[in-house]
This record gives sequence, C-alpha cells and structure tokens, in this order.
Amino acid sequence: MNRKDRRAAGKGSKDGVRFVAPPAPGALAGNLFAAAAYHFRTGQIAEAERLCRDVLTFDRDHTDAHHLLGMIAFRVGRHDAAIELIGRALALNGRNADGHFNLAQVLRAVGRLDEAAVHLAQATELRRDYAAAHLVLADIYLQQVRFGEAVPRYQRALALAPGQAEAHSNFGVALAGLGRWDEAAAQYRRALVLKPELVDVYRNLGRIVLAQGNVAEALALVRRALAVKETDEARALFVQCVKQLSPAEFDDDLRGLLARALSEGWSRPSELSALAGELAIRHGKRMPADAANDPLLRALMESAPVRTVELERSLTTARTDLVRRAAAHASADDRQLGVFCALARQCFINEYVFACDADELAQVQALRDDLAAAIESNADIPLLTLIAVAAFMPLHSLAGAQALLERPWPAAIGALLDQQVREPLQESDIRESIQALTPIEDEISLKVQRQYEAMPYPRWLKAAPTGQPTTIEWYLRSQFPAAPIRVSASRSGLDVLIAGCGTGQHAVEAAQRFAGAHVLAIDLSRTSLGYALRQTRAQGIGNIEYAQADILKLDSLARRFDLIEAGGVLHHMRGWAEGWQVLLTLLRPGGFMHVGLYSALARADIRAARAFIAEQGYGGTADDIRRCRQDLLSFDEGSPLRDVARYPDFFTTSECRDLLFHVQEHQLTIAEIKAFIAAERLSFIGFTGEAALAYRRRFPNDSAMTDLDRWQQFETENPTLFSGMYQFWVQKA
Repeated sequence: MNRKDRRAAGKGSKDGVRFVAPPAPGALAGNLFAAAAYHFRTGQIAEAERLCRDVLTFDRDHTDAHHLLGMIAFRVGRHDAAIELIGRALALNGRNADGHFNLAQVLRAVGRLDEAAVHLAQATELRRDYAAAHLVLADIYLQQVRFGEAVPRYQRALALAPGQAEAHSNFGVALAGLGRWDEAAAQYRRALVLKPELVDVYRNLGRIVLAQGNVAEALALVRRALAVKETDEARALFVQCVKQLSPAEFDDDLRGLLARALSEGWSRPSELSALAGELAIRHGKRMPADAANDPLLRALMESAPVRTVELERSLTTARTDLVRRAAAHASADDRQLGVFCALARQCFINEYVFACDADELAQVQALRDDLAAAIESNADIPLLTLIAVAAFMPLHSLAGAQALLERPWPAAIGALLDQQVREPLQESDIRESIQALTPIEDEISLKVQRQYEAMPYPRWLKAAPTGQPTTIEWYLRSQFPAAPIRVSASRSGLDVLIAGCGTGQHAVEAAQRFAGAHVLAIDLSRTSLGYALRQTRAQGIGNIEYAQADILKLDSLARRFDLIEAGGVLHHMRGWAEGWQVLLTLLRPGGFMHVGLYSALARADIRAARAFIAEQGYGGTADDIRRCRQDLLSFDEGSPLRDVARYPDFFTTSECRDLLFHVQEHQLTIAEIKAFIAAERLSFIGFTGEAALAYRRRFPNDSAMTDLDRWQQFETENPTLFSGMYQFWVQKA
C-alpha cells in the first residue's frame, strides 16, 4: 500500500479533478453567465473569465459567477484565489453541494485534506446520492490511513455509481488495511474484470493470495502484471513468489526471469542466491564450460555470494583449473574469459572464502609476482594471469594497481578492474571525508570497530528497489493492518536515523522508501562508511548523510528523529538495553523504531559452533575463517555444527566472521524484549517477515499479532523461527 495504491483516487478527469458546473440563473446576468459556463466547458478560459467578471458588474453577489471564477483560477494554477472565490460563493449560498465538492477538490490539491473532508461530508449531507463526493471523501480517508471511515464511503459510492475500476481497487486497499483479506480480494478481482491493465491491482491481489498460501495463483498474477508493465512492486512480488518454489517447479521462462531479477536487482540479490545456486546444481552445470551458456549462473556469480555448498565446491574446483591454465600460459577465447572474470568477481564478492591448499597458494603467489613485475615494467600482462590473481586476492592490494586502469582491456576484464581497483580506490579517498560525530572510547565499541574496519559487512552490489515513496504510516499499515499504530503529527519531512548502518544497503533503501526522508546513517567503521558512501553516490541518492559515531555517545546529539532503525546493532554493544535507551532519547514522541535482536532460542547451533571454534583455537583472521568453515562442513548432515551452513552469512568471509567469530554478541528472549518495551512505555507494533504469516495461522484470534506471551509460546513450539533475528517495530508514547 504505497502512493501508487492511492493515485487512482482522483483519476478519470483532467488534472485529477472533476468539477460540476453550477446551474445558470435567469435575466441578463444569467445569460452572460450561461455564455461563461459554455466557454469554460469548451476550454476558452480567458473568455469565460471575462464574461464572469461582466456578470459581477451587474450583480456583485452572483454566487455562480464567484464559483466559476474559482474554478477558472484553479484551472490556471491560482490555488489561493480559487479557495477565496469558491469560499465567497459558499458564503452567499452554503447549501450548494457542488460548491462544497469543488472547494474540497482545490483544498485537496494543496494538501489541506482535513478541510477538504469537511466540505465533502457537507456535500454528501446536502445531496445524499452524490456519488462523486462519497468517492473522493473515501479516497481522502484512504490517503489519511483512515481505513475504517473509507470503507462505508466506498460502499455508498459504488452502490450509487458501480463499475468504476479504480474505485473497486481503492476499496480493496481500504479493506486490506483492516485485515479483511477475502473482501479485499473480491474488490481487486472486480477491478481487474473492469480494467485488466491495472497493474498494481495484480500486485495487491497477488500479495493477499500469497499470504494465504496460494503461491501458484500469486505467481500467475504477478506474471500477468509483469506482462502489462514491469513496476518495482511487481518485480518485488515476483521475488517473494519464486522464493517459495522448489527447483523442480522452474521452467525455462521462470529461470530467465530469475536471471533478470538477479542481474537487474529486482530485490536484494542475496535473497535469491541460494535458490539460483540450487537451480544451477539441479541442471548439472559445470565450470567453466556450461556457465557461458547459462545466464542464471552468470548473473549469480556477478551479483551475489553463492550460498550453496555444492556450487561453492564446483566453483572452487573451477578456480583451481583457472590457476592451472594461467600457470601453463594457456589461452582462452572471449567466452572463457567472460566466465573466468565472473568467477573472479564472485571471489571478490565473497571475500575469498573458498578453500585453498598450500600448493595452490604457492602457484598463485608466483603468478602474483609475475603480475606485479609486469605492472612495474609496463610489460604485457597475460589475461589469465590477471584473472587468476584476482580470484585469490583483490587487485587493489598490488603496488601500482591503479596503472591497470590506464590500459585497454576486453569488456569483461574492464568490469573486473572496476570492481577490484577503481571502486576500492574511490572508497579509500572517500573515507577521509567522513565526519566524526562522537569519539569512540568504550572498550567494546573499539573492539567492534576494529572488526568492521578489517572486514566491512556486508559487501553488496544492489539495494532492493522500494517503489514509489510512501509515508511511514502507510508502510507500517501495509504490514500490520490491525496493529495499534497512532498516526503521528504531519511534518514537512521524515527525519530518519540508521543506527549501525554498516555498508549502507539499508540506509539506501530507507532513503528511497519514505517520502520526504532526511537520513542520518552512522557507524563505528570508516571503512564500512566509505563503501556506503561510494554506493550511495553511484546510485545518485542525495538525501543520506553519513557519519562516524558511537551510539553510546549519541545522547549529546541535538537532532531528533521521527524514525530510528537499529536492525542489527544493539546486540553487538556493551549493553543492548543501554544502547536502546540512548536511541529512544533521540526519538520524537509518537516516533517509530525498527529493532533487530538475536534470539537465544534460535541460535543454539551458533553457540555450539562457537564452543567448537574456541576449543580448536581458531582466530578471526581470514585464513582461520576459511579453515574453520571446511572443518564445520566435514561434519555429518544434521549435526548442530554442520547446520550452521544453513545461515546465509556462512558464505562470505566478513559475514561468517559476524556470524561465528563476533567479538561481542547478546542473545535475548521475547520475555526480555517484552519487559523492556513495558518499562519504556513503548507500543509493540509487530514482528516482520515470514514468522508473522505463520503466527497468524497459529493464533487467528490475535488479529493485531501483538500478544508477546503468545509469541513466546509460538517460538517455543518453533525454536528456529527467529534464526535470523527478531525483527520488529515499536512506537514511542
């Protein structure tokens, strides 16, 4: 439910406004006015205005002339004059339903929705069968997230004037906002019968049937939507659908769409990497021979970390073959070069997490020495030598690597150099320009800072598209239709704090998701912030300010925020409650907060893996992480130690360090979260993600899904429910 859902309200006439011409009185003034009304209807605006003013020379209190002059003023963009003139007409005759309707349209256009609603209500009182007034009033209530008031107005409008596709669509949005899913679906289906080209209705209906477990129908709807028009929202729903399919359910067309979804960034590519990997393995793809002919595998290698053990092993073998070819001075055609470059880019994305032995490292070191010498002497560089080195270490680590950017290269190698030389050099320059808001002095904060300076997390290529910007209330209502959300005071913008922004992916998404957002994104690590700022600039986003800061010191910050997102930082602080309390002091009354915290119940396997790591004496270096991963993978399937490979974060070096080797981590229970929320007088809005869908089926009587005691019971019944994190929203009193 975003701005696109609401834009339909007001369609069907020029400039989204429908005016009703007032009737003409008699006598001379009446004849002049009749002529003025005719010229207005036929688009002769200047002549209509001249005639209206002539009318007022005969009768300065001519109600309809004032009314029509107001309509003319609005048509030419003079909103204040339009409000004054139509208001003058209503002062002369307050029982003119059309006058109230038209004044409401002008008020709505300038954002004065409450006043517009008052005049529309008056219009419907004066003329109870005024279908257009009921409809526009319903649309305003919908825009104001007043679903309960919108529903009866839509019912009345459609009873009086049935067959309006957009009205049925908006009626469906209001019903969905109240959690009345079946009724909403019926309205969406009616809208599509009337107007099959309404692409957003397919998306809205698809979301409902997907939530009800009908993946096949949801996918059929979204494919019809994509055939009409490829919107960000339709693409995002496609991703949600295919994530619930098994590899056996994919045909060639679906594989092609999935490849596009990865390469074009229909969602965060990491959301699709495990599925794409399973599909590649299912089709028996081998490296490098088959990869050249498989757009899905190529898209995966270039867009996101591979998160499938079997495919990781296949790529590891392919990398060994690449080193052998490079050492033998073998040649490669353009297709092979493209595949090997994709492999090297994958290795950079996963931060060289693949296993390697001492003999292979010795071969790579020899190739590295040859490459360094060629760079220094400006000699010819064998292409496979360059690619092989890039598959084991970042090229920017070589002395004089910048000189590589000055040479002509095939396109695939040019893209590899952009990734491994040009962009890291930009980040290095950017780091020094980032401001420091607070000192970093706490012992734990310093340890966490050192971890992320060494390994910024995560390394991402594309943020998820967010569609048309919307208000925070609309965003939350779309996820929690029955939750106790209070509409905050109207503001000209939304001040947002992203606490612990890391490499900026979430900050970029938030900056684009919310209308009028002004984002401050902070982190302990300058290396992470440099990555974030480079990516933000590359995407042309200008409403994010990045700064280095420690949350524990933010109580000195003079700024206040309407929304604070702390999706994965509190559990890495000296005290999770202490950090949360500091952030709450920065949140305005009525403001919203998104919080992520680790579940003690869900992370039993993580604790087992950490005990194994301590027992074996592994450190947090990249070499130790690589060796530890292979040892964990050697355990039998079903072992708690082997099970850590089910976590997406297992498949890159920095993410694996964050998962298994973090210098500081708290794990909590729902009872602890409930106690904190109660002590701080926060309103719990709801958990996000698939857990909410499962909970609704288990406890249908908790329509708001806010009973934390039941949530604790539900987690006890499903111990891995929150294996990622508790992700939830609260609102400040």
